[in-house]
Amino acid sequence: MLLHGFMSSNAQWSLNVEALSRDYFLVLVELWGHGESPLPEDLNSYSIAGYVAEFERIRAALNVKCWGLIGQSYGAGLMVHYALSKPSRCNALVVTNSRSAFGQLSEQGSTETESDQQDPFDHPEFDSRQLPYHPIHSRRFPAHVKTALVESADAITKAAIRDGGRLGVELNCIELLGKLDTPFLLTNGIYEKSFQPELEHLLSLYPELGIINLEGGHSVNIEAADGFNRAVLKFLIENQQSV
Repeated sequence: MLLHGFMSSNAQWSLNVEALSRDYFLVLVELWGHGESPLPEDLNSYSIAGYVAEFERIRAALNVKCWGLIGQSYGAGLMVHYALSKPSRCNALVVTNSRSAFGQLSEQGSTETESDQQDPFDHPEFDSRQLPYHPIHSRRFPAHVKTALVESADAITKAAIRDGGRLGVELNCIELLGKLDTPFLLTNGIYEKSFQPELEHLLSLYPELGIINLEGGHSVNIEAADGFNRAVLKFLIENQQSV
């Protein structure tokens, strides 16, 4: 199962699907209100428990006993929480840079995340392109990938950005990683300078954590697609179980 980040869509995986699907059946899941996913009727679905329940519904509907997980950015935190909640259903977990999942907690118990900003919805002329995590600001994406991601991001409603963004502050799982039984790999995009101190702190807590450094940024699966694909396939093969 592949889960993209905030204000992204399944277009996030455009450069990964061909390589990964040669050996694996891929399930691409989109966040509520992103891509082709609807807004949930119940706002409680915008919760870790709500997402875990939805992932379980998808798994059961596909009659999959156990699967590998790949989470990008915001999706990384959700994948970690799912693996913690359903360890018998997960045989491998790959994540990318994610400050929402792995940022250092402040003294007040909060963490700076991809979705931390002054509430933009107070402004009458709200424009999602002003948000720093809108893909319009990407500089290292192939043109066709950027076009697809910008188009999908522009289509995300204000409600989906607001309600999904509020969940971002709950995704931090840095203090829970010691309880994770699922084999774990973090594909680190070294060009995202703001994440490197978070990674150093993460490794100080969990020195045996699986890390691979790649020459990309926050969307390392796009910016270093070949290296990402090779690392993921190697990791999945090493941790493959019968399903």
